[in-house]
Amino acid sequence: MKKTRIYAVLLAAATSVFLGGCGKTAESFMKPYDITSQQSEFSFVGTSQQSRASAFAADLCVANENVIPAEVAVTAETASVYCVDDKTVLYAKNVHQRMNPASLTKIMTALLTLESGRLDEEVTVTEEAMITESGATLCHLKPGDKLTLRQLLNLSMVRSGNDAAAAIAVFLGGSLSNFNDMMNQRAKELGATGTHFANPHGLTDEDHYTTAYDIYLMLKEALKYEEFLTIVGQGSYEVAYKDAEGKDKTNSFESTNRYVSGRVEAPEGITVIGGKTGTTNAAGSCLALITKGNSGKYYISVILKADSTDMVFQEMNTLLSLEN
Repeated sequence: MKKTRIYAVLLAAATSVFLGGCGKTAESFMKPYDITSQQSEFSFVGTSQQSRASAFAADLCVANENVIPAEVAVTAETASVYCVDDKTVLYAKNVHQRMNPASLTKIMTALLTLESGRLDEEVTVTEEAMITESGATLCHLKPGDKLTLRQLLNLSMVRSGNDAAAAIAVFLGGSLSNFNDMMNQRAKELGATGTHFANPHGLTDEDHYTTAYDIYLMLKEALKYEEFLTIVGQGSYEVAYKDAEGKDKTNSFESTNRYVSGRVEAPEGITVIGGKTGTTNAAGSCLALITKGNSGKYYISVILKADSTDMVFQEMNTLLSLEN
């Protein structure tokens, strides 16, 4: 009996501590989870994590809903304009909708290339980097060709060479598969939660997608690199390298971006710094741009799945007019 009384006392004390710890009553401790609240008694997010999340978001444009001015008509599936300096959204249409990005994928490939710090290293093109898909844009690289990583980056962004992007991936990742993992990890770090990469170039794959907002996040990060701005602002690029037998090879390519090649003019007062195009049957015509407005502020504009190449530049001019 004495032991029974002792156990009863201990159990009562333990229950009191459990239910009344930190000054909480049993009623307050068992408060139901409220799905409409950002915090609850069952939250696993600590104060330090919330602080980091707030600091991360404080430097970004936040687009939670469509922002479509009445005077702006854009038929593309998704489109957006972000003021980098003011952290404001001037236009947003379906910016979190998952889309096939085509060669806008190469923005992430470029970012990882620049972050590697290995631009002057020599790359020997391998068989794994060869692209056999019909209609794919190529720089006609062959196994054994020797170029620097910087040259491959230029070919990937100016010519939009899928073989150049694949050669970068094999060199930096050791394999295409490993580089895909690197891309997806970097996307997570940037907060690009609507993105999954299955290749480094953007050829169609059902497991390869991103959003207009995530493209903004990638471009914003790439803006930190002066060399990125130089590369994407080129109207053309000439490359000289050695083939497998040591013979000299040269080639010259015009940019796929009609703004920097001089084939399309931006609205008055808008300076196009550079950007990336992308086109496949599945993705339609895509375009991401970095521009500067009359005020000197920087903007990022993204269009995914326009009906044609002509249309994507026409509708981009419509969006760029918002920057004045």
